[in-house]
Amino acid sequence: MSFIPTLIVGCDGLNSIVRETLHQMEGQSHSFEMQKFPSPSSDLKYKILTLPPQFPLSESEGDLAQITMAYAIRSTFKGRKKAISLGLLPFKNPHKPRTANIITYPDHQIWQLETKEEVKEFLKQAFPQLPLEKIISPEEIARFTSSHGGKFPIPQYCSGLYKIWGKPEDNQGTAVILLGDAVHCFPPDIGQGVNSALEDVYQIHEILAATQDNLSQALPRYESLRQPDIKALIRLAQISYPWQYNQDLLQKRLWSLNFFGRLLLNRLFPFLFNPHSFLLIQNHELSYSEILAKSNRTTQVLAILGGLAILTLMVSLMTYTNSV
Repeated sequence: MSFIPTLIVGCDGLNSIVRETLHQMEGQSHSFEMQKFPSPSSDLKYKILTLPPQFPLSESEGDLAQITMAYAIRSTFKGRKKAISLGLLPFKNPHKPRTANIITYPDHQIWQLETKEEVKEFLKQAFPQLPLEKIISPEEIARFTSSHGGKFPIPQYCSGLYKIWGKPEDNQGTAVILLGDAVHCFPPDIGQGVNSALEDVYQIHEILAATQDNLSQALPRYESLRQPDIKALIRLAQISYPWQYNQDLLQKRLWSLNFFGRLLLNRLFPFLFNPHSFLLIQNHELSYSEILAKSNRTTQVLAILGGLAILTLMVSLMTYTNSV
């Protein structure tokens, strides 16, 4: 007995079996092959420490972490291969344990530690300002040590979002659609992984309703509408905030200069300059394509003004030289 599905939904993550099967079936076509793009945060390694909900920040009585506050606790260590930070996002539930992210390059010293004793000693030396024995249990140290951790993916997407055989809307064929990480994936810098996947679902739901579930009409329309936003999303992942993990302090300072410069220019001349793309992403009314277009427009204006400033300076220097 065999079963022929009308619709297969491939939402099985970055290493999607559905997408890989389509890629193998396509032969010479590269529609279902992931196109990869470089990013400063790609391949960073991370592990997570679990902390109590309101852990002590010092030995002082009552000096406790607030569950609704974010924290970035810096180590006393310096240097790319030794310095670390504990990054904690705010939580709403006061009874849930906190999670502290440690994110560094793969050749960092912390990833070379093999025993729980080595990890404990490293953390004690890194954070002498924290009463670590009151915060991290021996069991958590052991779990952290044995964990393999994870690695940030490279920004990537595939151009093919669907495949149709026959007429699935008449129960005479099969359609396949790709959603979420199976079709677009990137590091967590801009916090849009889940949002973009839900947007995929929303888009196909709306299109199916408009076409009365006619898959032969709906899926091509879905691909044509979604592709521009997916391409824009990958680019936004590359440029919006890839230096937030302190992997290069100079680059992070340059990013900050660009961020606050655009913010100031937008406040002064909102008709000419847009805020930084990292802020624009927070506006749910804008599509990823619109956000990238606004960001690029501001970059073009800055380039033109910079070119005019350099040209004016050169003319002024030439005039001054000739007058002398």
